[in-house]
Amino acid sequence: MNRHRAGNGDWSDQHGGAHDPEELGAHALGLLDAAQSRAVEEHLAGCPACRREWEELRGMVDLLDDVPPEAFLDGPPEADLMLQRTVRQVRAEAAAQRRRRRLLLAGAAAAAVAVFLGGGVLIGRETAPPPPAVVAAPGAVQLTGGGAPGVAMTATLTPAAGWVRLTTSVKGIPPGERCYIVVVARDGSRQIAGSWLVSQGGWRDGITLDGSALVPLDQVAEVVIENEAGREFATAEV
Repeated sequence: MNRHRAGNGDWSDQHGGAHDPEELGAHALGLLDAAQSRAVEEHLAGCPACRREWEELRGMVDLLDDVPPEAFLDGPPEADLMLQRTVRQVRAEAAAQRRRRRLLLAGAAAAAVAVFLGGGVLIGRETAPPPPAVVAAPGAVQLTGGGAPGVAMTATLTPAAGWVRLTTSVKGIPPGERCYIVVVARDGSRQIAGSWLVSQGGWRDGITLDGSALVPLDQVAEVVIENEAGREFATAEV
């Protein structure tokens, strides 16, 4: 650079027109105040030689930013005084940044602990999904029935537009039976609402099935559980 920077923020001719590399290094690291940075930028705008050196310094600093301090334990060659000064500045700035990060992390951790202790229960309640509401559909009808020894059934009939939905639970039918859920209308017509093959677990623990039938709810007379041969195991009347 053609001028040295004096302590007042101006630049003055010294050392036969040589420039101060520490000034460029400090500016590359962002260590100058606003007035000092403006003075350097104004000089760089009119000095191609200093601008080239500035660009080289910026590229070197960008590379050094990604290198841990341990990589510089031996330091640069003694003959390269400018690089030595720049490395020292990089180390100092990196150490300061690490200290600032540690302080920020400590503050964030303390705040997180305070939130956990003071509002943890509230946070848990707000973030947990609400339990599903168990609400019977308007107009639904609950039926209970039986028939063959050990067989029990329940059925929930929910009205729809000209048809009916069923949720039927059955227990006690012998394993291996092929069974049907039959909706019997008041006029005697029959609609199959579902079918299944009884398993060992279904006989012992029971099974629940969903189905539907093309019968309006107010026309349903009963729900029958029977096998494919027509044997009735359970009946629930409306």
